[in-house]
Amino acid sequence: MRSSFSGACIALLALPLLATAPSLAADADQDADDGITLLGDRLPFNTELMAHLTDPQENVVGEVPFILRAKQSGEIKPLSITIGGFFNGTYLFERTDTAGKYPILSRFPNVHGSGNTNTEAVINSAGVAGLISVGDWVTGYAQAEYSETNFRGDQEDVQLREYFVVVGNLDEFPVYAAIGRKSVDFGEQFGYNPFTHTINQHFFWTLADEPVIELGYVGDDWRVSGTVANGERMLRVGMTNKRDGGLGTNFAVKAEKTFTFEEDRALRVSASYLDDTIYNSNFTAHTVQALNRFGPPNAPRPPRVLVTDNVGLWDVAAEYTTDSYDLAVEYTRSTELWPATSYDTNTGAELPGARHLSAVSAMGRYKTDLFGIATDFSAVYSKSIIGPDNTEFDELTQHVIGMEMHINKYMDIGAEVVFNSGFQPFVGIQDVSDSGVDSQVGIVGLKLRL
Repeated sequence: MRSSFSGACIALLALPLLATAPSLAADADQDADDGITLLGDRLPFNTELMAHLTDPQENVVGEVPFILRAKQSGEIKPLSITIGGFFNGTYLFERTDTAGKYPILSRFPNVHGSGNTNTEAVINSAGVAGLISVGDWVTGYAQAEYSETNFRGDQEDVQLREYFVVVGNLDEFPVYAAIGRKSVDFGEQFGYNPFTHTINQHFFWTLADEPVIELGYVGDDWRVSGTVANGERMLRVGMTNKRDGGLGTNFAVKAEKTFTFEEDRALRVSASYLDDTIYNSNFTAHTVQALNRFGPPNAPRPPRVLVTDNVGLWDVAAEYTTDSYDLAVEYTRSTELWPATSYDTNTGAELPGARHLSAVSAMGRYKTDLFGIATDFSAVYSKSIIGPDNTEFDELTQHVIGMEMHINKYMDIGAEVVFNSGFQPFVGIQDVSDSGVDSQVGIVGLKLRL
């Protein structure tokens, strides 16, 4: 762990908590508009708003409709600046029955050590975010983030992860436009786990690198959106074989509908389509730099026979929410076979029994109080079909049992137990996969917010 940066992050986020400890104890549920008093000065923090926008688990897509609805409700004032900070850190205790192979999602295969057991402290993400509202129609958002789960050598530990501008006013017109670097509005890619990504999120969360344009319509209980992007490899998942193509070379569309019932119950359903992805060839490179050099690091040795195709994704999801429990399911599948698991890397011959890449995640969460503190208990099951049956890269599963205690709106503490079966990394999937790997992970972690 990089102790100097982690210490600075903790100090940055702990200072307002210490400065406001008496007021927090007296009134932990103060209105977001009250702000936080830091060294006698008022800073425009809105913890709930910014926590939603920086959430790495449940709210990774749909940022623009959320901002517009928050502005319509008055939570975001027409002329205002809102800032926030966040820190997500974990400590892992993990073991595997196959030395050096740790298939925990949201971590990379080469950071766990070469033995059968490993313990490690990790900063999943830490940073600052800001939102500026200019009148009734224009809103901007930016998020700078430090993470120890980036691809070293090709990616910086500190990134301006998102920056985009939204033009829209739901009081006047239900159509909006957004442009910038952001999560593409595809799927839900969420999980009730406190820290670990579902397979769907790990495999299919689409995050732009270069700016995209999103257009959408927001109704009272439904919305639609369309996103156009260029063909270059995105930070996550999106890419075409026409990498130098302009805007429109790649695109995504989504529709979402919410049904409300009595007693604050609701059912939200969505369907999405993404036109082309990193799953469109048998050269599996994680970064633009690895693609350009056509080899390691962050990529395998080049295949002897390069196979390419247009491989998009479609996604359907549903979430049922109540005051005491939530249930959700998401299914994502490729439109064509993934060449990396359907053609032999050495000969280029089609593998018999090749299957479409897909993943399903089913999850539940029970919301209660524990020792007077709001607490969530969660269970999440994920499974992915990857390649032909009875190969080393046929499928993998993940089971997560989690608990998260919401100490106050500034702090959560959580714990997870993760059971994994199968080791199938994206890079060199036919060369190093092992379907017989089983691993178990215990995780404790802390989330801080301003």
